[in-house]
Amino acid sequence: MKVFFVIGEQASKSLSPLIFNHWFKKYHIKAKYSFLEVTKKNFKSEIVKKLNNKNTQGLNVTIPFKKDIIKYLDNKNVHAQKIGAVNCVTVGKKIKGTNTDWLGYLSSIKQEKINKNKNILILGFGGASQAIYYGFLFKGYKNVSVFNRSKKAINIRGINKYTKDYSLINSYLIKSDLIINTTPTNPLNKKQTNLIKKTTIISDIVYQPKETSFLKEFKLNKKIYGISMLIEQAIPCFKLWFGFVPVVDEVLTKKIYKKIK
Repeated sequence: MKVFFVIGEQASKSLSPLIFNHWFKKYHIKAKYSFLEVTKKNFKSEIVKKLNNKNTQGLNVTIPFKKDIIKYLDNKNVHAQKIGAVNCVTVGKKIKGTNTDWLGYLSSIKQEKINKNKNILILGFGGASQAIYYGFLFKGYKNVSVFNRSKKAINIRGINKYTKDYSLINSYLIKSDLIINTTPTNPLNKKQTNLIKKTTIISDIVYQPKETSFLKEFKLNKKIYGISMLIEQAIPCFKLWFGFVPVVDEVLTKKIYKKIK
């Protein structure tokens, strides 16, 4: 039987097994998708063991190993190279890595039809955030700013600059049209939250709980929930593994929303 899994420090909380196993059953694919929870200490030994298993066909990578996985790949596609992070791995004669996070996020906001001249703020700059930032640049968005607690270099698509400090964020909040929180907490204080327009779209990539501490602060704004990105990033990964696009049907949707609070 073909084996797939998600690897991460809190992989047991991931809904990826639910999503992929639903598709395996729906399309009569003889495969099993599980989780592998590891620490930074045993990541190397566990990933080597799994990659050498003849039944392993693919895996997803989550926090905090989207960069660490790269050294175990034979190659990575152009998107993964430019982002510097991998979340989807195909295992065959060669071990290939790609990044579908950027596709997942852009698909999750597609219905909002956000103009490419709108002001977009990204809060935090980890692996998923870098992918989202790359996606916006790849699609030609012009006004995308990244804020992070510590100063980090941004080296994506030929851009060489640094993340902005939160002490400078107020003027950006006032004119923002879309704010994306990629951190596990709420990085804004009450005063900063009050600067944001009611027409600004608020997004959080954390999907458990559905209504994060960040999203709870915005009673009147349009919200984009993290579960949308999770589902949408899984679709291109499944297509890479099996050659066709899976359907997100009503049964799967109900299964997912039963799991998130």
